[in-house]
Amino acid sequence: MAGTNLLDRRVLVLVGGYGAGKTQLSISLALKWTREGKRVALVDLDLINPYFRLREIAELLEDEGVEVIRPEGDLAFAENPSLPAQIDGALRDLTRHVVLDVGGNETGATIVGRYHALLEADDVAVLQVVNIFRPFSSTIAEIESLRLDMERKSHLKVRGWINNSNLIDWTTLEDWQRSVEFMQALVGESGIPLVTCGINRKWAEKEGLLWEPEWIPVERYLNLGWKSPVKRNIEEGEKS
Repeated sequence: MAGTNLLDRRVLVLVGGYGAGKTQLSISLALKWTREGKRVALVDLDLINPYFRLREIAELLEDEGVEVIRPEGDLAFAENPSLPAQIDGALRDLTRHVVLDVGGNETGATIVGRYHALLEADDVAVLQVVNIFRPFSSTIAEIESLRLDMERKSHLKVRGWINNSNLIDWTTLEDWQRSVEFMQALVGESGIPLVTCGINRKWAEKEGLLWEPEWIPVERYLNLGWKSPVKRNIEEGEKS
């Protein structure tokens, strides 16, 4: 798959539209790296969405060996939050791999833009997560508009796409095939490579998909806002 070398970058910045699944994907990627023996920091810059926040399961992730960096207390909910100094330290520490989960609106792009000088390094890749079944992401024009807006506000360039298209428990093989064709068209239109896909491994096995080594195995580590975090998926991941 074209562009897979971008996954080898030390720092990955995940951006994308509302509901694209950036937080679930960020958690899955951080755990994958940690289980491969890497020293990993997971930075929560998705400070807007109240339902999907890494800080809700920070202790569970830290038990796995993932360092979770996020604003604490009232600072986590400020309109213009004061960000922890550990973010700067993690980005400068060449011994650590870092995943940044960035909010899917102009505020998220502006916040990550504070670090643009560090994020323009050669060991960094900004990747846009796409779920074609979410609002404002069903056409190439909508996704490209979001990309250009994020780039303008963050002063960073998107280097690759991640196909995270799903309908949660209702995803069918036809849905997946539709997303594959869509992403091929998006790559052709934008000139930006498809880097990887986020896929639930059990679903892929059930549907008979041959697992690709560069795919990110995505589990539901967070539920909707009115439910509690899903601890079971982290525990099951240890056994896989």
